[in-house]
Amino acid sequence: MKTWHIIRARWKNHFSHKRQFLALLFIPLLVLWGADQLLKTGSTQIQIPIVFVVEEESDTATTLIERISDKEAIHAIKRSKEEAKRLLETNQAESAIIFKENIEEKLKNGEIEGVIELWESPSAISVGLIEEFVASEVIRLASNGKAATYLAENLDGDKIYEEAWAFADGQWEPEPLMTIDYKTAGESALPSPEPSSSSNKSSSLLYGILSVYILLISFFLHSWVLENRSNGVASRSGMFGVSRFTQLAGNFFGTVAFTAFTLIPVSIFMLSTTDEVYLLLAYLFASMGIGFFLNHLFTSRSLYQLVAIAFTVVTSIIGGTFIKLAEFSKTFASATTYTPQHWFLEGLAQDPSTSLLILISIGVGTMILGFGTGAIRHD
Repeated sequence: MKTWHIIRARWKNHFSHKRQFLALLFIPLLVLWGADQLLKTGSTQIQIPIVFVVEEESDTATTLIERISDKEAIHAIKRSKEEAKRLLETNQAESAIIFKENIEEKLKNGEIEGVIELWESPSAISVGLIEEFVASEVIRLASNGKAATYLAENLDGDKIYEEAWAFADGQWEPEPLMTIDYKTAGESALPSPEPSSSSNKSSSLLYGILSVYILLISFFLHSWVLENRSNGVASRSGMFGVSRFTQLAGNFFGTVAFTAFTLIPVSIFMLSTTDEVYLLLAYLFASMGIGFFLNHLFTSRSLYQLVAIAFTVVTSIIGGTFIKLAEFSKTFASATTYTPQHWFLEGLAQDPSTSLLILISIGVGTMILGFGTGAIRHD
């Protein structure tokens, strides 16, 4: 019961600072929303504008347009021939792709000659990339059609062509057959980074900003440890029948609960699964444990704040919050595993079970260290 009363007292203390409470509630949300909008705008501006011209409407042309448009580097526009020429002449488009007549019939027979025509603007610089995008999709449909046509001509049965085409097309997912996994002899078996879309990169950056904020706010909100020691509350608690452990535990868990409450708006904006919610809470617990422990090591508030900022910056850089240093060096790849930010971001990108276990272990370990350090101090 004493612990519960201390938790309530800590809540009242935090909620009594109304401006601070509202700032913790909404400023992170506004910052993350603004960053999200900037990233979306930036990713749109660097896309390559391509004009599609269809001489004869068909399902094949529609499929090609959809698949090419799905490339993250492509901004697709569908126009007439005259409009396409105007856009190219004024450099409003990088190139134009003209789907010729009978494209569906030719691709179903496995023919690729004369099915498309590529126009380019006078200042085009990325034609080679566009040719690769278009050629890969055209060859995919042509090879599907050739295989399906061969089977339909040599086998009896209903819907042989459709079934063969669907099976052949399925061999391209999640990656084409005979994809080469290149490795240099003697290299350690580190997992190779998987390609990520611009939206995934944007999300990763937003989560990185969130991880920095949570760690900083954990240091800031645990400043009650220094305050209680400086004003004598920590040493006088025993006079009222409250042990040092009870006083520390009540304030610690009260601060954790308050911080989790202020993260509700951000969680609604950014999180979409229960696994992400659990991971955020585990990272919050780990950050709170670190802040709680480090608070007990210092008597000077200014020195503590300096160390807190330095710790956040260094671990964020090493942990790959903004730049994946692990991709540049094996030393960084090893060092990054010692930071809580790494396990938070790793859990969001892959299976979260390992990250959850490690983050909770960090939280429990640093919390115990904080209790032990606080119990043996006499100031």
